[in-house]
Amino acid sequence: MSSPRLTFRKHEHLCGQLRIQEVFRRGRGLSEAPFRLIGLRMALPTNAPAQVAFSVPRKHLRRAVDRNRMKRVMREAYRHAKPSVYDRLKEGAPQVAWLFVYQARQVLEQEEVSRKISRALHRWLDEDAR
Repeated sequence: MSSPRLTFRKHEHLCGQLRIQEVFRRGRGLSEAPFRLIGLRMALPTNAPAQVAFSVPRKHLRRAVDRNRMKRVMREAYRHAKPSVYDRLKEGAPQVAWLFVYQARQVLEQEEVSRKISRALHRWLDEDAR
């Protein structure tokens, strides 16, 4: 049996300033150093169970090359964690909007980023289930 394709398509991207501000304002956050995950259950204009945005502030990584690399690594880590997260999201339940904010001052390796993002997503889902 083949494994599902690990993709991160356009309709899974959290877009729009108003929607991102709403997640930032009303969402419930948790820290999994060096990431801050802010999430909010809300109706989204897509059929995907979740939409995600990634932010790497210039304050933390000054060089655009480093910021872009970190966002690319974060997207890759999310892409690999997505199948297990989607399994945990209930069908028919409100969709989830997540915002990842990177808070370290150096670029991390892929393995560490994958571990932290996966742990943050599962922690958020555990706390949301309560």
